[in-house]
Amino acid sequence: MPCKINEFKNGVTRGDRLIGLWCSLTSATAVEVLANVAFDWFLLDMEHAPNDLKEIVDQLRVLDSSDSVGFVRPPGNDKVTIKRLLDAGTKNFLFPYVENVSQAQDIIRATRYAPEGVRGVSTAGRAAWYGQFPDYLKNAAEEIVIAMQIETLEALENLAGFLALPEIDIIFFGPADLSADMGMLGQPEHPDTRARIVSGIEQTIASGKMAGVLAPNLNVAREYYDAGARFIAVGSDIQCMLGAAKRICDSSQFD
Repeated sequence: MPCKINEFKNGVTRGDRLIGLWCSLTSATAVEVLANVAFDWFLLDMEHAPNDLKEIVDQLRVLDSSDSVGFVRPPGNDKVTIKRLLDAGTKNFLFPYVENVSQAQDIIRATRYAPEGVRGVSTAGRAAWYGQFPDYLKNAAEEIVIAMQIETLEALENLAGFLALPEIDIIFFGPADLSADMGMLGQPEHPDTRARIVSGIEQTIASGKMAGVLAPNLNVAREYYDAGARFIAVGSDIQCMLGAAKRICDSSQFD
């Protein structure tokens, strides 16, 4: 049920180790299969995958009946998209490409009702279980987890400002875009990129917030974990499918 208490937020507050998987196949069936594996969270991507709102809802329904939770990365950070995702029952967000504090504050306001924010008011949707939970409006903001994705040098320079915003729960570092912004397109594991991310992770945990990162190379993931990151994506649904398919294909070459 979408309006049940978001226990995942307690894990973020405690600083639990929270390991996740990126999902880009736009398939509720794929998510249902993978939800049988003990990942803490699944990132349902709308920025770089062709997920539409209905597909996101289908995937969230699957995860609502599992021990894992869904994070949604919107295609953009506009208030209309955020409102629709909230009304559809999204509680955990990874907001992409946030570069400055003003952008972060606009995102936060989009997740709050007036007077703190600008979210449109409705209890007819899935988030409030179609009007069956009258306390939803009062409690909704407390159930939301906000992760901000740091993907540029400008964002790194503004990290202290992000960390000062109490509504932000997780600072998530994006190695691919950060390395591109550093002039190293296609080199997300470059030592200079990794050094910047490690420094950002250390600054984040020193502030008391959770640090996260995408690191499908487990050796690199271990480096970030040792630096203090606890919200780590270690692979993707596509990687799982391709890797398994290649192993099966290679093992079936009967000579």
